[in-house]
Amino acid sequence: MTVCLLSLSMLLAALPLRTQSQIRFPSAEGEQVQYEAYIQLKKGYLSGICVLQREGEEVKGCLFNEFGITALDFSYSLERRNVKLHHVVRMMDRWYIRRVLRKDLAKLMEVLRQGGDSYENTRHHITYRLTPIEGDEER
Repeated sequence: MTVCLLSLSMLLAALPLRTQSQIRFPSAEGEQVQYEAYIQLKKGYLSGICVLQREGEEVKGCLFNEFGITALDFSYSLERRNVKLHHVVRMMDRWYIRRVLRKDLAKLMEVLRQGGDSYENTRHHITYRLTPIEGDEER
């Protein structure tokens, strides 16, 4: 039993821990943060890079895939805590999808502000996960 606990503690000590400082939300004017984005849907997924930049009392966000195609452009109001979608890729540009995206992105931004990295919409079976890109701290 002692050997098992010792092995487990050594394993946990070797794992890299994600700290609050690794999940960053742009707090200063002009600050930019980049994430690897993964959105898991019932019938597939969307992955790419998400860039957030603070501009006054808004955070502008852009999600584009590996091919450089912009999937989403949005802005998040820090005062109202809501999202406005500026551009949505054609295959997702439906009123009912836009409504879910607006609400989910607003909740995801709140999670990021609190230091988290993912949000799950259990009603629609959608999981949003943002992982900071390594080396982003120097930018």
